Amino acid sequence: MTIRSNRRLGGAVLALFGAALLVGAALAQPAAATDIPWGKAGFYTGKDLTGTVYPIAATDTECQTLPEPALSVANFAFAEVKVYFRENCETGSPSEPGDLYSNVTGLHWGNLPYPAVSYRVVPTYPPASPE
Repeated sequence: MTIRSNRRLGGAVLALFGAALLVGAALAQPAAATDIPWGKAGFYTGKDLTGTVYPIAATDTECQTLPEPALSVANFAFAEVKVYFRENCETGSPSEPGDLYSNVTGLHWGNLPYPAVSYRVVPTYPPASPE
């Protein structure tokens, strides 16, 4: 009498299921996330990197006001972006002053807790000097 085990089959099924979950998670990212070239950053008027895009100049370190409020941001640049929910890079929530602001470091993207209205870029590396 031959006894066969389904252990290998069960392990293979679990491995395939896990691989399918990983592929599904990778494909579930917003399509706009793949449209941003490396070294660039931008604000989006919609959640999940949708709507109008306002590029961020990684070398301009002065306070900038967005043309319209942004609900999400992508930062694939080598700079930090300090995001403010009040005009003139003032900290606080949209309704009252305070300590609140968001810091979006390089290689990050996501939705913002409040609509962003101003920002400041802080380079995280010294620019290369011309030779």
